[in-house]
Amino acid sequence: MKRGFLVYCLCIFWQSAYSQKGMTTVGIQVKPIFPVAFLGTGKIINDTSGVHMETVLSSGYSAGLVIRHNFSNLIAFETGINYVKRKYTLSFKEDGFSSNTSFRIIGYEIPAVLMIYSQLGEKLYINGSMGPAIDMFASSVQTFDTYYNNTVFRNHIVQPSVTANLGCEYRTKKNGTLYIGASFLRPFTFIYLSKVFYARNSRYLVVRNELSGSYLTIDFRYFFPVAHPKK
Repeated sequence: MKRGFLVYCLCIFWQSAYSQKGMTTVGIQVKPIFPVAFLGTGKIINDTSGVHMETVLSSGYSAGLVIRHNFSNLIAFETGINYVKRKYTLSFKEDGFSSNTSFRIIGYEIPAVLMIYSQLGEKLYINGSMGPAIDMFASSVQTFDTYYNNTVFRNHIVQPSVTANLGCEYRTKKNGTLYIGASFLRPFTFIYLSKVFYARNSRYLVVRNELSGSYLTIDFRYFFPVAHPKK
């Protein structure tokens, strides 16, 4: 009985895994961005001439299209295009005065990752992926007030990054696939240079900060069901 049950489980695994081989699926995803200090996405602090400044990636999101092609039962390739919005907070503090403002950076991301996955149950899979990504940035940014001027210059219009992902998914033939996971993206060099000119109470400062652009996300994906031709 045990041997028969084992053979049955192996048959279920093979049939499910083989059905994914050579298949291309399309999905959509939404990824809220979270700053994490130990991953290089924490605060940038400047203390100069009695003025305390902080620049921090406060929030953001990535959303777009995912295309996956399965080469074998264990290996797949993923690509797509994502709209990415990073929101930064810039704060000032000195001699009883404090203020904060915000600015956002808009970009587009094209990943090209190799994925390895394994089956945990009849419909449940776990996977991990890693590979390069191309980041593209629309323009430079400027914010200002009576006491400061912040100009944020892009480093390059197009530049490379590396991205990694870990997640799990629940697959169904009729209703598609639901996925939840986490991703980390790290550009090879900084994406923007922030140049802040501050003038208040006879203090005149210029502070420059390199914005790394790294981020951690929680990923929510939905892959549409694949239409099989009628026999």
